[in-house]
Amino acid sequence: MADTPVDRERVKHSAAQPAPEAAAIIGGGYVGIEMAEALRERGLDVHLFQRSGHVLQPFGEAVADRVERELAEQGVTVHTETPVDALRGDERIKAVAFDDGADEIEIDLAIVGVGIRPNTELLDGTGVELGDSGAIRTDEFGRTNLPDVYAAGDCATARHTVTGEETWMPLGLTANRSGRAIGATVAGDDTPVGDIAGTAVVKAFEMECGRVGLLDETAAREAGFDPIRKTVTAGSRSGYYPGNAETDVTLVADRDSGRLLGGSIVGSDRAAVRIDTLATALDAGMTVAEVERLDLAYAPPFSPVWDPVLVAAKVLNGTLD
Repeated sequence: MADTPVDRERVKHSAAQPAPEAAAIIGGGYVGIEMAEALRERGLDVHLFQRSGHVLQPFGEAVADRVERELAEQGVTVHTETPVDALRGDERIKAVAFDDGADEIEIDLAIVGVGIRPNTELLDGTGVELGDSGAIRTDEFGRTNLPDVYAAGDCATARHTVTGEETWMPLGLTANRSGRAIGATVAGDDTPVGDIAGTAVVKAFEMECGRVGLLDETAAREAGFDPIRKTVTAGSRSGYYPGNAETDVTLVADRDSGRLLGGSIVGSDRAAVRIDTLATALDAGMTVAEVERLDLAYAPPFSPVWDPVLVAAKVLNGTLD
């Protein structure tokens, strides 16, 4: 951090301003949700604006419904299906305008988190191939179409665990693992960068959320599957044990083969980490029936006899039968 440039004038100017009392967050993704919690912890009046009908779109509707309720209970005003038209103010922001400019809310802080693009400008004019996402196209070892040029991390494509097709999902583990693999390959030990399933978790106040694989049924159909979905609610621990909380698990499978395609989970009691079970199942190409038969641990302080993931698999497998 010692070599990081510091805009001292900007810091000095910001420090001289009165502490903000109201904030607008534009975008209901990871950044928006986490910042809503942070700002509420500091006592700000928080308005979160989301262009589409739900926050956390990649996590699916079941997760979004519970997160939106949690945000409201924690004092965050959520505006879904509400694109922001403008941020108004001169030297200091004064308001956020929406509803085609017909409405506005007074604020003195705005945070914009509406997604990212691959940063590939460094390679402009080199002839490197880009994928549909704009990320650098790579093979299983991170190689580009240019000799001795590799790409890893948020600027590079990868292969999707479920579809086998090229995808772009800028996530921390993907970047770290790819970089290590390419280092090994360059040193003479050819090492695949690994497939990705979009495994992700996020915390919204007391609500933990996880997602993996294909949750969007349209995307699943486009990939050649016939998707079927089930959402179940189960306890996080044995019902009589303190701390037990409702946990919603959504599973998506291919109707013909029974193969698990994706899943999500949301709850307040250690829900997020359970998504790793589904990520492992996807990597192994397991069917829903095989997931139902997994020998997961049981003890009342940690899980009911039937873990919520197993309950969801049992219900979905019954539908497939």
